[in-house]
Amino acid sequence: MTNTVHRIDSPSSGNPKAILFFTAFLPQFVTPQQAVGPQFLALGLAFLVLEWLAILLYALAGLHLGRLLAGPRARRLFNRGCAALLGSAGLGLLLSRRPAL
Repeated sequence: MTNTVHRIDSPSSGNPKAILFFTAFLPQFVTPQQAVGPQFLALGLAFLVLEWLAILLYALAGLHLGRLLAGPRARRLFNRGCAALLGSAGLGLLLSRRPAL
């Protein structure tokens, strides 16, 4: 378990987006009249717990979808559904009226 947590936490600790989020978004919830360190610690721990929960939910969804799409018929239907969605999005962009710059 420790190895898994280390693999998950290591990339996010050096991720510029995570650092930017932590330094730009979280300070607005800190009260300057109180001790700042414990507030940042609590907010950081809450952020990590929620991030781990999101990763866990994505992993469980992936496991469930992997079982659902195990058969060739299910994969074919899924691929056709995705192709239809992407094709309709492309068609919508093609038909949208946008003034020239």
